This record gives sequence, structure tokens and C-alpha cells, in this order.
Amino acid sequence: MDKKLSDLGKATLIGLNGSEKSIPSRFLYDQIGDALFQEIMALPEYYLTRTEFDLLTENAASILSFVDANKSLQLIELGAGDGIKTKILLRKLIEMKIEVEYLPIDISGNALDSLKNSVLQEFPGLKIFPQQAEYFEALEILKVKADKQKLVLFLGSNIGNMTLEEMQIFLKQINQNLNKGEYVLIGFDLVKAPETILAAYNDKAGVTKEFNLNLLRRMNRELGANFDLDKWKHAPIFDEKQQAALSFLESTVQQTIHFEELSFNVEFKAAEKINTERSQKFTESQIRAYAQLAGFEEVMNFKSLDFEYVCALWKV
Repeated sequence: MDKKLSDLGKATLIGLNGSEKSIPSRFLYDQIGDALFQEIMALPEYYLTRTEFDLLTENAASILSFVDANKSLQLIELGAGDGIKTKILLRKLIEMKIEVEYLPIDISGNALDSLKNSVLQEFPGLKIFPQQAEYFEALEILKVKADKQKLVLFLGSNIGNMTLEEMQIFLKQINQNLNKGEYVLIGFDLVKAPETILAAYNDKAGVTKEFNLNLLRRMNRELGANFDLDKWKHAPIFDEKQQAALSFLESTVQQTIHFEELSFNVEFKAAEKINTERSQKFTESQIRAYAQLAGFEEVMNFKSLDFEYVCALWKV
């Protein structure tokens, strides 16, 4: 059994054994999931990508104003994806004649291969070192090359996919793995009208639905499961108490799912759900508190008034 399959198998055994069933959102991303997410980012309802793109375009010079022109910069991106927003900063750094080394980190090898090809096509000769890893695994990478100044990017409101407890632990670990005076830029989606938030995870064209259901196709393919997709539906909600968008796959009938590769059966009642993604939304006061708890100094919040979104620049 290869590593990817064993990771998914282990997550399935753990996540589907409890009364509140769940699969970590990272398993939504395989080659098909990556392509579907590219479609999602272009949807009119999915405001997050274009809002952050506009913020970086308008504020690239201010974001990079701390960079010492006489010292090379290591740009480390967690959850790099297609890198379309990061290219705004790379373009600006080249214009500023700053020597830059780009370390995109992602769980998807397919996404990293595409990103590397795209970056080198646009910026020939750029030093790019893709790293396939999960966020927590990637933190060790931050310790290397202390002679370079560092900027860590965590964009797309990916931080909202963690529980609040996981997020606080993660931010502290980022802080502990950076040197004093180094920076992070994090995208936070702010609390706003529930209908605006929910539409981003339940688009009219049904692309997000296909993205979510693709997890079942992946488990059929990789784990020998027997999910009948006609007996499942995409069921996102916005939980106002948690201030989070939650994505679920809901069984429409009572059924038993068998996983051949795991020698494992799971019983589902009608209307029973599998939680596949969490997208936490934040207030500005929460963001400020999380920065302080993790040991960061707030430098500046770059805020979109149209869609209530913040790119927060913090310093160790």
C-alpha cells in the first residue's frame, strides 16, 4: 500500500468510526479535486480568491516594504496551490531587484508540479524548491537558512480549515520556528452575511458539490469502497454559533459501505453526515488576539471593505 493510500486509509478508519463522522479536508485534493478547486476559485460566488488577489495587487509594495534590499529573501508559502496570488509578490520582488528563493509547500504533488512549471515559465531562472508536505510537517523547513530573511505566506483563508485549537497551536509553532524580526502574511476571511458565506461553498453551477462528492469517488478508487454517489448529497451549512461554514456529505438512505482495502464496513443511517471541511470566519479583534497569543507583533492589516477580508502582516 503506498503512502498516499495508507494516509487516506488511516484517516478513513479513524474518521468514520465515531458517532460524528469526518474526513480531513486535505483528502479532497487529488488530481481531480485540484482541477475542480481551480474551477471553484473562478466562480462568481467564491469571493475569497479574487478579493485576496486584489488586496495583494493593491498593497504589494507596502507588504514588501520591510524587505532589506541587501539581503536575499526566502518566500515560504504554506498551501501554495496554483500560486497565482504569490506571483504578484514575486513580480514585485524582481522589480525591487531583491534576490528571492521561493519554497511552495502543498499536500498535492500534482499542484506543485504545475506550479513549478508555471513559475519558471513566467520567471525563468527563479530559485524554486517545491516541498510536498502537510502544514505541520512543513514547519521544520522554516528553521533552515537562518542567513536569509523570511516571509511566510498562508493565504486563501486556509487557516480557517483548522479548528480554533489547532490554529492556535499552529501559529505558535510558526512563531517558534522563525527568527526574531521575520514576517508572516496570513489571509483571514471575516464574519459577514451568512448567505454570502454559504454561497461560496454551495455555488449554483454545482462545482463545489462535485468537489465534495469527489472524495467518495477517491475512496472507491483507492480504498475499494462501494459508495453509490446517487445516494449521497452535498450538504453545506453556516453554523452561526461557531461562525464557520461546514461542508458535509449526507447519506440519503440507510446503507452499509464496505472498504475492500481496509476490510472495514461502516453503517450509515438516512440523513447521517460526513464532515469534510471547516471554513472558520473571524473578527478583527479575534485576529489581533491570536497574533498576541502566538507571540507575533501586528504590523498591518490590509482589508477589503467590499468582502470583509483581511491579509494580516505579523512580525516575530
